Amino acid sequence: METNLALTIIGSVLILVGIIFNAVPKLVNEKIMGQLPKEAVGISALFRVVLGGLAIAIGTIALYCRHLPAEHAGHLLFSMGSGFVVVILTIVSGKLRGFDDEIPIPPIILFTLLAILAYSSS
Repeated sequence: METNLALTIIGSVLILVGIIFNAVPKLVNEKIMGQLPKEAVGISALFRVVLGGLAIAIGTIALYCRHLPAEHAGHLLFSMGSGFVVVILTIVSGKLRGFDDEIPIPPIILFTLLAILAYSSS
């Protein structure tokens, strides 16, 4: 896949995720983590909004960089793929470190697909 198309897809997906995280953070938390204790709902929504802002920021970088020459875009895509792998490992480490009994599957699937796209296009 061409680097500009890969960066467009990655950027668009991340911006969409960020917008959803900001628009309905409590609903996203409920879908990903199930029912939370009342005391945790507000602070977890705040963290979800922050994560949404980061997703929008990284997505915007991807969109702005999609017209880079292929060699430079390839380096960016490889770096993004590596970052996505770090995110996956961080999510998995939450279970290994005993923070939760379950691993949230939707973000693992999303970041795995983005990593594959980034690496295969780099």
